[in-house]
Amino acid sequence: MRHRFILADSTKCVGCLSCELACAASYQGIAFEEAYTTKLPLISRNRVVKMETKTAPLQCMHCEDAPCATICPHGVIERMDGFIKLHEEACVGCGCCSLICPYGAIRMIQKEDRRVAVKCNLCFSHPQGPSCVRVCTTDAIRLVDYDTFETLMAAKG
Repeated sequence: MRHRFILADSTKCVGCLSCELACAASYQGIAFEEAYTTKLPLISRNRVVKMETKTAPLQCMHCEDAPCATICPHGVIERMDGFIKLHEEACVGCGCCSLICPYGAIRMIQKEDRRVAVKCNLCFSHPQGPSCVRVCTTDAIRLVDYDTFETLMAAKG
């Protein structure tokens, strides 16, 4: 299977940050609506970036030949069912993956008593798919596979 990733359309993104909040809520195991009032730490695995007049979420592209998985000296990043999974619970915080990611989509954070790498895992444990896609009110982001992406790019001309 060709890899899957989140495709962002900056012409539709309004920069509302709902995708960031949904991502953080998902990783905490709470509903999107609960994220507004929780006291739990919320850490998004994506982030909305703005360049000039355009905004769009930046997140892991789940590369077919993922340099982060290749460089990880501890084997905590692996290809799994068409996406790249980072096992945060096993991460030792060396930071190699965040340095080599061509998209800047892997961040190092302080989690409890240690440093760990975090990135989008496409909400792999959610049968309904990525929470960021589900909450986007403008349909600016969607989950695609590379074959679909190639078809969309060919249609653009």
